[in-house]
Amino acid sequence: MEARFYDLNDLVRADCHDCHGCSSCCREMGDTILLDPYDAYQFQKQGKPMSGLLESGAAALTVWEGMILPHLQMNAATGACSFLNGDGRCGIHEFRPGMCRLFPLGRNFEDGKMNYFLLEHACENRNRSKIRVSRWLGIEPPEKYHRFVLEWHDFRHEMVAILSGAEEEQAKQLNLHLLRTFFLSPYDTASDFYPQFSERTARIADAFH
Repeated sequence: MEARFYDLNDLVRADCHDCHGCSSCCREMGDTILLDPYDAYQFQKQGKPMSGLLESGAAALTVWEGMILPHLQMNAATGACSFLNGDGRCGIHEFRPGMCRLFPLGRNFEDGKMNYFLLEHACENRNRSKIRVSRWLGIEPPEKYHRFVLEWHDFRHEMVAILSGAEEEQAKQLNLHLLRTFFLSPYDTASDFYPQFSERTARIADAFH
């Protein structure tokens, strides 16, 4: 079957009704829960800067197509997310990363646009209800967040292309610069995130033009 694609205002059968104690999607995820700058901003807003998450082991770094990015770290002993509590509940649910909010949806990028698709059998809950995609993501305003995700996706691919053509030492220095710019340099959490993100991407773009 061809995947059906959904927009922000479409209804999709993704609502698992607060999981009812199931936490299977919070376990054995390896390095797949990649974090983006909005996640870093949200963590910092809650007093958990990315530098501290990396130092504590709650997050770690991985290489995605040549670009170094942070991800949530699974507990080596239990295989569970570092933020999963003893009751199998998310300890950061109110400011959980975008990848966690998205599940069991995936993102489809094509022709400069982004939409969503349902990972039909990824969630073990078989009694899911329909919910609007924007409500499922739970980030206001949804259109701004949607646009940010698309811009971050395109920016990453631009950086990957530059990294692939760089010498090893140049690629290393650029990766460190990107990591500092988007994840380790503090955001002004009293101000809107999106203008800060745009300023940082513009600063990087100017350096390559």
